[in-house]
Amino acid sequence: VTSRPSTYNVSGTETTARMYASPNVATKVNIVHADRNTPGFMRAPPDTPYMFALECGMDELAYALGMDPIELRRVNDTQTDPISGLPFSSRALMKCFDQAAAKFGWAKRNPRPASMRDGDWLVGYGCATSCYPSNIGPAAARLSVTAQGKATIQMAGHEIGTGAYTVVAITVADKLGLPLKDITVLMGDSDLPPVPGAGGSNNAASTTNVAAKACEEVRSRLATAAVQNNAGPFAGAEASALHLRDGALVGPGGKSEPLATALARVAGGALEVYVENVPAGMPPDSAAGLYQGKMAMSRGTGRKDVTAYAFGAHFIEVRIHERTREIRTPRIVSAFAAGTIVNPLAAYSQFMGGAIWGVSSALFEATEIDPHAARYVNTNLADYLVPVNADIGQLDVIFVAEEDARVNPLGVKGIGEIGIVGMNAAVANAVFHATGKRVRDLPIRIEDLL
Repeated sequence: VTSRPSTYNVSGTETTARMYASPNVATKVNIVHADRNTPGFMRAPPDTPYMFALECGMDELAYALGMDPIELRRVNDTQTDPISGLPFSSRALMKCFDQAAAKFGWAKRNPRPASMRDGDWLVGYGCATSCYPSNIGPAAARLSVTAQGKATIQMAGHEIGTGAYTVVAITVADKLGLPLKDITVLMGDSDLPPVPGAGGSNNAASTTNVAAKACEEVRSRLATAAVQNNAGPFAGAEASALHLRDGALVGPGGKSEPLATALARVAGGALEVYVENVPAGMPPDSAAGLYQGKMAMSRGTGRKDVTAYAFGAHFIEVRIHERTREIRTPRIVSAFAAGTIVNPLAAYSQFMGGAIWGVSSALFEATEIDPHAARYVNTNLADYLVPVNADIGQLDVIFVAEEDARVNPLGVKGIGEIGIVGMNAAVANAVFHATGKRVRDLPIRIEDLL
């Protein structure tokens, strides 16, 4: 539903149609123009509402079949995209379910609805699939390295609170073999080499891959010069066998030389390189288009070689008071398989924040529209409900190890949006398990359970 003049439409059928093995898939999206504001973006704008319907449906089907909801997903799991026929670049969905289920204690669940209690509280367990396409865009970067072992990388990225500076710094430090404290990242200026906007969970993959390419250009130049120097320790060696580590150029047999020595062969002061990275399958002029303000993207659902997604599994315990129908969420366990995790500390927070926002989607958030003025009336944090610390109990996040060499050279998958996807369905499924009542409209509130 959108406004009268708007062409806004985001549909999650690209995701829902690909989740499970089925030879019979038909999707359709209807756009309704109404007297209301044009919707705006939130986290995972199409995937969150569409996966709610699918994952509630999977739970309902499991109960109708007398199956464990995890096992229903297992028998319908697939390593091949049922729509395109392409392989998934990687798909560790069931590993996520198995590890999260073990941590959560799913085996202790009595599958019969309304069968579990703790005093006056009805107890319900729910689970759901989480997922988000792995996107990446063309990007450019400028990298300079000094003889003192200091590196500066420049790109016109922007920090929206997700740790953009840090993932780039970590990547450069790792590839150049330098301490993290000696890496300077410059962003936030449109005069710098362009990168895609921070949307569609592409930022980490786009910026780290171009940063790594810049580092490889530095390594290649230093190594090539070193093996061509007959007086040096690497004379006659293969340039590809040399790498940077601990402030030195290192080769086979333990041979090494200080970075300053290697750098002096190719630059009088600092070595500076400029690189552009165009993801596989994208038009060669994609990076050039960034300079004209044209944002291009290789989307996980639109590739010609593979279908690329990050996957996860949410588990939640809800407690509903027998008389008042008050809803509590004391325990959450979420597991994610999202390729290479560049910054585990920030990633943990991203996953945690997404899971909490998913609970918010299920139990709190709703836009209230004045039917006479056709305007939103709860446009402030006093009237628009979101969870506070007291609303979220124990929350555990599990990183499921995953190496994906096909998604992109570094195996990085975006994680900014996957955390919210599926959690609203897990909550609704837990509410059914606790009460025997299916609630298909969000948010779920006391009056829905009377």
